[in-house]
Amino acid sequence: MEKKVYNFQAVESLSLENSFGTIAREENVKLEVSVGINSEEYGWFEIYDIKTGGSDWYAEGYLKFKDNELVDYDGVFSLPSFIFDKLQELGYNVAEMRKSCES
Repeated sequence: MEKKVYNFQAVESLSLENSFGTIAREENVKLEVSVGINSEEYGWFEIYDIKTGGSDWYAEGYLKFKDNELVDYDGVFSLPSFIFDKLQELGYNVAEMRKSCES
């Protein structure tokens, strides 16, 4: 399988939280997003805000697939909907993982 990278932009309202509560919140953040597919089993994502080049908002992580289904991810607490949307557009089954993130 050939490695591929998909770049696109998204707009999202973001919040940064820890066990003490909300640390930062910003509405309508313009984001640069990359989703990479390394193999049939692994991929990755990177997200950063365009305004500061990632100084204010940045996240990255890995994606794990089995039989063309997203079965795991790491790097963020909840995978953003625009990542699910891109993976679904690419033909991956994301229904169960999306459901677990929305619960």
